Amino acid sequence: LLFWLRSIKLHAPSVSMLLVGTFFADMMEEKGNLRLIDKILRELTNGSFEQIVFPDNIEHGDLIFFPIDNKERLGIDRLRRAVEHCARDDPVSSQEVSIRWMAFLDRILSEKQNETKEYLTFSDEVKIIGAIVGIPSVGEQEEALSFFHERGFLIHMTSTEILKNIVIIKPQWLIDALSKVICEGNMHINMDQFKQVGLENDAQMTYARGLASRDFLEYIWKGEQVEFFIDLMKRTMLLSEWDRESYLVPSLLRDTYVIPKAGISGHRCVYDFSLCFLPSGVFQRLLCLCVELSSRSGGNTNLKLYENFASIELEKGLPVHLLENKEAQAISVFTEKTHAAQRVMSVIQSMLLKVNHDVMGAGLAWETYVENNTRELVSLSEAKRQKLAPWFDSNRQLETEKTSTGKVDLETFLESLS
Repeated sequence: LLFWLRSIKLHAPSVSMLLVGTFFADMMEEKGNLRLIDKILRELTNGSFEQIVFPDNIEHGDLIFFPIDNKERLGIDRLRRAVEHCARDDPVSSQEVSIRWMAFLDRILSEKQNETKEYLTFSDEVKIIGAIVGIPSVGEQEEALSFFHERGFLIHMTSTEILKNIVIIKPQWLIDALSKVICEGNMHINMDQFKQVGLENDAQMTYARGLASRDFLEYIWKGEQVEFFIDLMKRTMLLSEWDRESYLVPSLLRDTYVIPKAGISGHRCVYDFSLCFLPSGVFQRLLCLCVELSSRSGGNTNLKLYENFASIELEKGLPVHLLENKEAQAISVFTEKTHAAQRVMSVIQSMLLKVNHDVMGAGLAWETYVENNTRELVSLSEAKRQKLAPWFDSNRQLETEKTSTGKVDLETFLESLS
């Protein structure tokens, strides 16, 4: 529950949240059950989620959640009124749009009635619909689609021309396609199916080492919109190019790295997310960016990749080690090259900013620490004040950070780091 609350707060910090407890009739059999549940939820949330809407519990006292029972119809009306009240109070719901825009949306969503229609192409279909309803301007059509996308009526991504040309009207199509790749191979994949088409080794490589071949992706997506899905996974940092024939999908890495007794060598920099939280997928996306940068900068491909660890050359002759500590909610980066410590810290910081801006809705928060010569962690601001070597020897870091904070596409961003 805490994971979902944190995720909602991260991606939609201003949205109202209602906690609902089901099987109310069963809970009423023992006195004090509601109070016990309320106590657990209050301790769990610890006043950290201002978006939680408290019910008007005249009958059951001051609870943090809505107790309901679908079978006995208990508490349903109270919950419905609360949802309606939240919807009316949301300024988004009262924003006025033109009748032409509403007609545009209605015509697009009417295509859902076609059971085989999951998306529309912008170039061939959406532009025509726009012209029919009185919106011939492509600019206004894109503005309307952006508005509908932000409110969840459809999905329209615009970071590349490939993504921009697909307007998704059935989100389940997108979920189903991605879940064919990102899943537990042992549970959801029938190896006999791939053996019959000569892709058994490709499937094993995908779910054992996180390396998916182009042939494998073509097969599981049945050859439909393959470029779109690959581009989408690249832009959301779920996938990076490994070589000319395969792609790395870090979220499929399953082996856990065990830190040796001697520890990990190198100067250490720590990105501490404990004041907020470190969502699943941040480390994997950081790894995607590192692999992309490495391939562009002449780094080696003989990498060590684990679920929680990676050893990689950001560029030729510059090895770094990345370690995720889920318990401590932190990512540590180690570099063995003293002269490159500042650059490594700056590049990783820029990558985290990119992940935060592009994927996490700018909701991530972290503190950066570096090791001093006695291996103690010092805050970045204090290290900067002390001009602590090897982290602060030039002005290079500030230049890199300026590049990373701009609204640049992924290709331009990676080029700026090369």
